[in-house]
Amino acid sequence: MTTPPVEQCACCGAAINSPGRIDLTVPLPDGAVASKETNPNAAFLRLEAGPTFVRCLLPVMLTGGTTLMYMTWLELREEDFQRAFAAWRDSTWDGLVLHGALGNDLKPWTATLRGAEVMASVRAMDEPPTIVNSDHPMLHRMLTETWDRDVVLNWFPDPLPVAIRARVSRHWSVERGEGTAAGLNDGTWRFGKPGRSVFVDVLTDKERRSPAEFLRDLLKGAPDVPKEQTLITPTADDITHAFWVDTVVDGRPQRDFYAHVVREGTALSLGAFFTDPDDQKWALHMLRSVSHHG
Repeated sequence: MTTPPVEQCACCGAAINSPGRIDLTVPLPDGAVASKETNPNAAFLRLEAGPTFVRCLLPVMLTGGTTLMYMTWLELREEDFQRAFAAWRDSTWDGLVLHGALGNDLKPWTATLRGAEVMASVRAMDEPPTIVNSDHPMLHRMLTETWDRDVVLNWFPDPLPVAIRARVSRHWSVERGEGTAAGLNDGTWRFGKPGRSVFVDVLTDKERRSPAEFLRDLLKGAPDVPKEQTLITPTADDITHAFWVDTVVDGRPQRDFYAHVVREGTALSLGAFFTDPDDQKWALHMLRSVSHHG
């Protein structure tokens, strides 16, 4: 008996949750305006301007054994719309084949997908049609290739059901934890969930000083803290430095965790803020997740 391989965290070796399917719902066809007639939860849709649509699934295979399932829209000719509507919840629904045009462009792909001719088939009585083929070059690749999960999912700011590696610059990345939302403001990345927030900046040292010299400059103005609240890890390539202090914010205790990973010419600055002291392990995990790429 063989056991399927378990994906592990690169920084601590812990097993990573890898859901088999992540659903992403597109509320309406592109260009459609929300109204009483445009229910995003409907299986069929007729717009006032005339176009008719049916809900459909578009599966994209990601690394790690995950499928990103877009719940998008398929535009149909009137006769095909009527045929699909008549088959809905009928025995003829299972196995129904439809030809139409994709109703949406889809992130993160930059190619124009809306209007691409596709073929869809119903695979189960309780499911919408699934797009299975297209001659559109990009859409054909989406349907037939396996895509890097971290790269694709990092385009979506809402909380994800899986931890991914987030590129915060060309050469630096950190873990974006399961259930964590992401945002970018004035060059600062923020990853957060209730009770936890992480802010990440990438810094450049134009003078290309040694990591020790650059770190001394970065720590100017930092508070003096006991040695037991400090972590320093030098390697041949970089220096990791962290310290933490306990504060009170809006009357509630909070721990502020500040860290730098410094290399010649560059550094990643990380600030983790949390209310549960036991999350110190999480902050250290975030620091260990920092990676430099070439």
